[in-house]
Amino acid sequence: MGGEYHDYTCKCKKPKYRSSGITSDYKAAISEYVWNGFEANATKVSIEYTHNEAFGVKELIIKDNGEGINYNELGETFGAFLASKKNLLSLQMKSKANKGKGRFSFIAFSNNAEWHTVYKDNDVYKEYDIAMSSDKKEVIDCSEPQLSEQNATGTEVRFFNINTLTVENMSFEVIESALLKDFAWFLYLYKNKDAEIIVNGEKIDYKKYINTDLSEKVMVTIDGYRFEINLIVWQESISEKFCCYYFDEKNILKGKRTTTFNHNTINFNHSVFVKSDFFDDKENVIDDHEDTQINLFESQDEKKILKKLHKEIQKLIEKKISVYLSDKAEEAVEAMITERKTFPKFSDDVYGQMRKNDLKRVTKEIFKLEPLIFHKLKQIQEKSLLGFLNLLLSSEERENVLTIIEQVVELSPQQRADFSMILKKTSLENIIDTIKFIEDRYKVIELLKSIVYDLTKFANERDHVQKIVERHFWLFGEQYNLASADQRMQKALEQYRNILYGEEDVTAELNPDAENERRMDIFLCNTRNVETTFETTQEENIVVELKAPRVPLTKKVLRQVEDYMDYVRRQPQFNSELRKWKFIAVCKEVDDYVKSQYKAFEDKGKVGLVFQVDNCEVYALTWDDIFKSFEIKHKPMLERLKYDRERVANELMAAVSDTEGREKADTLTEIAVAQL
Repeated sequence: MGGEYHDYTCKCKKPKYRSSGITSDYKAAISEYVWNGFEANATKVSIEYTHNEAFGVKELIIKDNGEGINYNELGETFGAFLASKKNLLSLQMKSKANKGKGRFSFIAFSNNAEWHTVYKDNDVYKEYDIAMSSDKKEVIDCSEPQLSEQNATGTEVRFFNINTLTVENMSFEVIESALLKDFAWFLYLYKNKDAEIIVNGEKIDYKKYINTDLSEKVMVTIDGYRFEINLIVWQESISEKFCCYYFDEKNILKGKRTTTFNHNTINFNHSVFVKSDFFDDKENVIDDHEDTQINLFESQDEKKILKKLHKEIQKLIEKKISVYLSDKAEEAVEAMITERKTFPKFSDDVYGQMRKNDLKRVTKEIFKLEPLIFHKLKQIQEKSLLGFLNLLLSSEERENVLTIIEQVVELSPQQRADFSMILKKTSLENIIDTIKFIEDRYKVIELLKSIVYDLTKFANERDHVQKIVERHFWLFGEQYNLASADQRMQKALEQYRNILYGEEDVTAELNPDAENERRMDIFLCNTRNVETTFETTQEENIVVELKAPRVPLTKKVLRQVEDYMDYVRRQPQFNSELRKWKFIAVCKEVDDYVKSQYKAFEDKGKVGLVFQVDNCEVYALTWDDIFKSFEIKHKPMLERLKYDRERVANELMAAVSDTEGREKADTLTEIAVAQL
């Protein structure tokens, strides 16, 4: 071990051996030796072991690059057992009472321990060895210090004659977990000094125990004293109370107190570490006694400083809790929607989604103000609360949400102001979203009008009209989802079935038909069910036939649409009475034959209906019908917003004023397709 042993008992204070004072847990014992290294100002502690043929541990070595064990202080270092421990996650905290103790813990797993240590004495490096055995509890054998050829201090302790440890006991997963419980906070606080623990060449990772995104260090100056405040947020719950620990400049623990956020209702698991010379030369400056904070400072000025310090700590915790709850609020609302199904249902159109987003925003803010409002609610209670909140937000009583919340939870003036602002902000956001939504839709309408009416001879079905409709199928109803576009009937029906039922190939089931070769311009199918009589529902589908603007809607065009209908009706897998089909032809204008068909079906009260059989309907519409329908649906909102449609149209036309003919049609189509 580096020095020859003398056959004598070291002339230092003999240890007072008390078996009850030594841990029997090998992981706790190893932790003692790691802590000894850090107490000696080490930045790196390594644990290495070898195994024997039976996969038992043959030898265990713990090294550190600390200051070593000064021979002249050996009596103090080995003279007494560890008498007191300050625990955080079972961690030994450094205090005047525990420095260097725990040297005898090896008896938990080994019969013999040998130390080789290098220390600095008056700028001279010296080294010597220490040996202990479990059967000679009163004897510490040590060699005389010698000049060392090494130019670095440190200590290596080797354990042998190990009789209880196995390779499984010493696996990295087991040892890392045990050490992180004790040292995660220390490794985090001293990361700038490269503090690390290595187990057989692999470094343990404190991020497994500490949320580094929420943890933060701040420096504050109070009446001339500098305080380093470290908030550590744990990844999981801890058994200890959430405490604030106070250290002096020498990293000696001087006291602790529970934080004002000690209730674990929101699982914000945290600890605070404060370091300052303000605590130098003071003993037990703060302590807890039956949840009462006892301040042992005598000076009123010092008490004022401490009070200001606690406010700074509270401010830091509140800031991080706000961030933490923002993330948790997102998770909580998502669980209401997807897991517990307590969130109100909204329509799939843009208006419905705006209302849904409004309720989500306000619910998140309420959760952040007081999570207990939703804590342990039964599903029916949560559903009723959210439904009631939704009704208020959608009415003129929106501002009363704040009044109701104040009946449930006491809000600070700042919280009240913040929540009031959220109600106004979310309302404003909805208005802005609505304006943007209307403007985007109107841009498409104006662009399509220009292509259909102004560029009739240059625009065609495939390159212009169809491209726009494919992107903006809401023109035919918000309830429809685009299933396929410009595909042959055969392929369209295959895709239709695949979307609804997950079937990928129905080719073998379809009847061969010449009409399979015909192309369907747009094939839309809805995702909603239409209620019918006898408490049943229907699946509603829409097929659209588009023509170039210059092509009128004639009997020939209408016959093509009816051919699509006949094909669908002949397919047994598509002719259930629980399916509803709408076939729509759209052109710039209709001929007299189509107008006569309007007359024949006007008693049905459906605009554009020209034919009906079983569960199928055929419609003949002009583009003006489409545009007017949009305007009628949006008129109330447009009037409330005083929307300037002419301005939108003029801006769009100005953007393409330098282009002509087909190029202009192409440009307008590109702009329309790019709109949301």
